[in-house]
Amino acid sequence: MRILYLCLAFVAGAAASLQVPVNAALRTNLTHPMQATFASFVVGMLASLVCCLVLGSPLPSADSMSRIPWWAWFGGVLGMIYVGTAIVVSPKIGVAPMLSMVIAGQMVASMLIDHFGLLQAPLFHATPLRLVGALLVAVGAAIMTIGK
Repeated sequence: MRILYLCLAFVAGAAASLQVPVNAALRTNLTHPMQATFASFVVGMLASLVCCLVLGSPLPSADSMSRIPWWAWFGGVLGMIYVGTAIVVSPKIGVAPMLSMVIAGQMVASMLIDHFGLLQAPLFHATPLRLVGALLVAVGAAIMTIGK
């Protein structure tokens, strides 16, 4: 099952890479980066709705929604920051350097989240081998940004 999850994560990464130039194309046809960000999220919301309907996912109850921590509602805001930034930055520096810095930022934040169990995430301590992996990702990001 772990292999399946790793493959799905790889596909999600590829989708994130494709999302950058697709959203940048939206930007070239709209008058402001936030309009492109908005358009991207509207389509994503509609796609999510279709998936819920196809999968037979019921609407959440008011009780279950009331138990959600306040900070958990900000996932959409974080997505907006990512999409909006990618729309503005990728045409200026390229998709690969932009995403290499995104990945470096993800690596630093994810190591902290895992190690300290932040935001109710399960603990996965920063072992020496994981730190070496994070360092290699950071070096790769530096090479991608310098090598352009």
